Amino acid sequence: NQCENYYETVTHVIFRQTGFSVVSEFQSIAGRSDIVVTTKDSVFIFELKMDKGRGFEEVAGEALEQIDAGGYADRFAVSGKQMYKGGVVFSSDAKGLCGWKVK
Repeated sequence: NQCENYYETVTHVIFRQTGFSVVSEFQSIAGRSDIVVTTKDSVFIFELKMDKGRGFEEVAGEALEQIDAGGYADRFAVSGKQMYKGGVVFSSDAKGLCGWKVK
């Protein structure tokens, strides 16, 4: 969990440096999304996960399911913006990005 918080902070700073509107731990009715990035036309909702020795597809799928189960996108449904949900997976062993899956 400590590593996940580290990657969340680093990812937040990277997006912030690009000039996008970024919010970490964005509250919804059923939980908090790790990072929400909004642009003029789009909303990107990211859930970050450590693999903890599990396969990429399993962890990325779990992250995307969490976005849906938590209703993280619900508050943006009326915005008219294109919605992207991203499960981002980091390696516990290699201490780096494994990849991401977008829905």
